[in-house]
Amino acid sequence: MQIKGREKILAILVLSCVAVFIVVFLIQGSIVKPAKDLKSRKAQLQVRLARLKKEQEQYKIAEKEIQAAAQKMIHSNTDQANGVLGELLNQLIQQVDLNPRQFTRSPIGPSRIGRGLAREVGWTVQGEGPLSKVVDLLYLLQSAQALHKIEGVRLSASNQPGIVKVGFRYLTLVLEPAPSSLGTNTMAEVTVAELGTPERQLYEGIVVRDLFRPYVQRPQMASPPERSPPPAQEQRVPTFRPEIFRVVSLSEWAGKSEIHLQNTESGNITVYHPGDEIEDWTIMMVDYRLMPRPNSILNSESRVILKNTVGYWALEHGCTLAQLHQLGEGQLPLELKQKEDLINNDN
Repeated sequence: MQIKGREKILAILVLSCVAVFIVVFLIQGSIVKPAKDLKSRKAQLQVRLARLKKEQEQYKIAEKEIQAAAQKMIHSNTDQANGVLGELLNQLIQQVDLNPRQFTRSPIGPSRIGRGLAREVGWTVQGEGPLSKVVDLLYLLQSAQALHKIEGVRLSASNQPGIVKVGFRYLTLVLEPAPSSLGTNTMAEVTVAELGTPERQLYEGIVVRDLFRPYVQRPQMASPPERSPPPAQEQRVPTFRPEIFRVVSLSEWAGKSEIHLQNTESGNITVYHPGDEIEDWTIMMVDYRLMPRPNSILNSESRVILKNTVGYWALEHGCTLAQLHQLGEGQLPLELKQKEDLINNDN
């Protein structure tokens, strides 16, 4: 059967359309689709690159903030930093003419902040005095040119007119490890503002209004004197229990070490110095060498070294007197080794 001319032309047109469709399909599969995939991947990479650039900028900002904070860090050792902070508290209490005997302080920390490498130390302060002088003290502490913060300020009326009770926490941060750019630099002295500055006058409204003046009741008629109760029988002094006395601070003030022992039952804190005696032990020194804790993989930054008739003993920061462990001759610091050598030579 012969294909007529018109049918032949129609067949050619159909085949041509099919061929064009196939060519377009092949071109789309080999060129257009890969191009679209590349464009999609490019967009994803651009988004990821923008996110990385943003993270890098945030990292640089955080790095600058850490470097700036490190320049204001009091000390790279938590005990030393707490000692400087406590010395500053005592100095400013006396500077504003408050009575140091009316103030108590208890150490705080060291405690880690979140998941970071910073540790927080400081003091809980409680006391009383004239309102104007208490405001002076808080202003000077807040103006200190060091890494610090004041938390939980509480003011309340006292039984005496013009006298208020105050309580607050004064804290600082120690970065561990300290930034490499800081080296061994620490603040030799913490600078504070002057009381005559205009900023101090902004607090004067608290003093002028005297919001904490206690209410004085009208005097009542005198009542007949009450009989005094019979004297209580003398209580027996309990035996010494080393497990309730914990080392909460091993700070150093103006080159003099302090050992703070807290009675975990009463909460009272007693301050000792090298040369003092605790029961059968004599306090020799505070050792700030980095050494491993006994029976542990962790390191200890500081410890107090005591001596009795048996030998030398060490008590790590945060441990109780029941956790004393004896030191061998090779574990003694150089000062005690030299002292022992002199004693042996004299003998």
